[in-house]
Amino acid sequence: MSEVSFGSDGDFSDGKMVQKVNTNLANELGNLNQRVLTLVFKNCGKAVPTEIGPYSDEDKAILDSVKSLRERAAVAVSKQSIHKYINEVVSMVWEANQYIDRQAPWVLKKTDTERMATVLYVLMEVLRYVAIIYQPLIPGSANKILDMLTVPEDERNFEHLVDAYKIKLGAPVSKPAPVFPRIEVPEPVGA
Repeated sequence: MSEVSFGSDGDFSDGKMVQKVNTNLANELGNLNQRVLTLVFKNCGKAVPTEIGPYSDEDKAILDSVKSLRERAAVAVSKQSIHKYINEVVSMVWEANQYIDRQAPWVLKKTDTERMATVLYVLMEVLRYVAIIYQPLIPGSANKILDMLTVPEDERNFEHLVDAYKIKLGAPVSKPAPVFPRIEVPEPVGA
């Protein structure tokens, strides 16, 4: 869907589909989810951090970006541009991966645990937005992420993409499990 404009002919192949699943879902979103929730589970007492520090300018920037994702996705849908809707979400996940790499919460664990908790909480909020916005396209997988984030089932609609429904500090989390296994395509025999 991310490759073809609505109403247009497109070039579909199994190979492109596998590549998109492995790249955008398994490598980018799945890996981000796994890294964040593993760090939370191991370093925050198997719960959402109970206390976070003040947001840095970079925290505020990524939170502002994810909070505008709903509107950007809505504009794409209003134009029947599902591929642009998907690309907005994929770009947000890419931005979150850049953020986690720059913030390095695995290093902050040793130097500044309050900052580590804040970074992990920001990333959990980004994942909450992304999963809710992805629900129309990948409902089962998006709901697995929301379950791991401890988002109540009655708080998973677009109207819940506001601060009043942020992830609750101190909520217990389960040990994370992979959401998007990589698709391995066997080599043809005798090729």
